[in-house]
Amino acid sequence: MDSQKEALQRIISTLANKNDEIQNFIDTLNQTLKGVQENSSNVLSELDEEFDSLYSILDDVKESMISSIKQEQARKSQELQSQLSQCNSALENSEELLEFATRSLDIKEAEEFSKVQKKSTK
Repeated sequence: MDSQKEALQRIISTLANKNDEIQNFIDTLNQTLKGVQENSSNVLSELDEEFDSLYSILDDVKESMISSIKQEQARKSQELQSQLSQCNSALENSEELLEFATRSLDIKEAEEFSKVQKKSTK
């Protein structure tokens, strides 16, 4: 019976040691899990900051491009408006000249025609 008790004592001792090893392994796993969670949280936070920064940069670039496009649009619109105004003015002058020339054709007397001709060349 003493040998059985000694064997049981060794088994109990071995089992207790294995329990300690398992508990140590569980503690290690818990620490590793906590580390993974903390690292993941940190990486996600850094990623959020990086993307926020990128969004900010992209927004600045977008605003700059929008401003450039609007300025170019305004410049071109003003230039085209000026050309349109000049064309309208030229057309108006041409129509007046055409009307004057047409009226001149209706003049029957040579002397009056000469007066009108002299006026138009001044």
